This record gives sequence, structure tokens and C-alpha cells, in this order.
Amino acid sequence: MKVFGVTGLPGSGKSIISRIAKKEGVYTISMGDVIRKEAERRNCTPGEAAVNLRKQYGNNIVADRCIQEIFNHSKRRNNRNGHVKKIHNSNNKYNKPKKYKKIEQNVYIIEGIRSPYEVQYFRKRFKNFKIIAIHSNPQERFNRLIRRGRSDDSTDYKVFLERDNRELKFGIGNVIARADYMLINEGHIQNFKTNVRMLIQNEIKPRKPVHKGRSNNKSKGKSNRRSNKGRKQYPKYGDRKTFHKHNKR
Repeated sequence: MKVFGVTGLPGSGKSIISRIAKKEGVYTISMGDVIRKEAERRNCTPGEAAVNLRKQYGNNIVADRCIQEIFNHSKRRNNRNGHVKKIHNSNNKYNKPKKYKKIEQNVYIIEGIRSPYEVQYFRKRFKNFKIIAIHSNPQERFNRLIRRGRSDDSTDYKVFLERDNRELKFGIGNVIARADYMLINEGHIQNFKTNVRMLIQNEIKPRKPVHKGRSNNKSKGKSNRRSNKGRKQYPKYGDRKTFHKHNKR
């Protein structure tokens, strides 16, 4: 099991990672959704729910609920053999349906990590837990929140800054500063999506071992086939990899 956490201030683009990851068969959990559900139950704002929830149950209550959801999903996944069959219509000249199998991988993304306590908590329960941080300047984030128009988003810039300050009090600045990967979400959105896909394909999805020495000539038999177990398909990056819009493909 591989678990990644996504962090970033409101409007930075965390949900974009979740949407793209879902298409790749990665199960995602939003800590913000946990808080919003609690806000509906308590009939208060998400900001108030986030503060009151932690005061009542401790700093790790939202993390606890996410961990439980991961374990429950992993158990269900193992029970149904971990795959889902889908059928897509192809656009070839014969107009025949193209069948494929989408594999649900044993990888999870937790969106919306805010405090260093949550990071420590997840790292105690998941080996090699990694953090992905998204950076974007305040004005761009504010404009995105206005376009998004969610219930907890404000069109008042002063309220927007107050929300940032509340997030910073949780310790999100320390989480971003110590992230394992950094994504820059400024400029054209397609550049950011491209970098997200590169990160998912190279780092998040399970890597398959490369089998070298195979020959296309079947008559040579299996004697020339060598398997390098443990060899990774992708190059190993350093402890911190930065993906930005100028990243050359």
C-alpha cells in the first residue's frame, strides 16, 4: 500500500490532482469533505467545524477518519479482486467497441492535509508516506475561488486572507515547506495538469519491474530471458522533486 498526502492553501489546485488521480485508478479521500460533512451535521461553517472538531476530539480526528476509510476500502478491494471492467466505444473505422480493464491500484491520496501533527500521524501508520505540496500566489487562488463558488468560498478578499491565516495557524506552512514534491500551479492550467500526470505516472502509480534480455524472436527460447527483479521502470528522483510549468517533457 502506498499513501500520499496533498497539501496547499485554498484555491491552489488540490482537487485537480484528485480528479486526475481517480482516472488513473487511485482512490482519493478529501479531508475537507470530512469537515464539510461535520459542518452540515453541526449546522455551522466548515471553518468553525474544523476548529471545534479538533478541540473536541484532538488534532488527529480528521486523520483518524481518513485512515479508517483507507483500511475499509482496501479490505473491500481485496474482496473483489481489485479490478473493475469497463467498456469504451472506439472511434476506429470499423466502429467496434474497445474493451479494457481498469485496475484499481493499492494506492491512496489524502487531499487537504493541514498540520504537521497530521503528517506525523500518517507516517506512523503508512510506511514511506509522502507529501505533495501545491504552490500558487494569493491573487490567482482568490480568482479561482470566485470562479469555483463553493459554499465555504468568499468573494471578499479580506475574508479570503482571514481563511489563509486560519490555515497557517494549523501549521500548513510547515507542511508545505517540508513536502517531498512541489507542484507550481501558476499560468495555463494545462501546464499544471501535464505536470500532475507526470508526477502520477512517475512517482505515485506502482512501478513495474523491467525485464531485460528478452528477445522478440520466439525461436530462441527462454534461455536468453533474464529478469531483473526489483529494477524500477522509472529513474529514481531525489528526496524532493519540483514540477513546474517550464518542466521539459
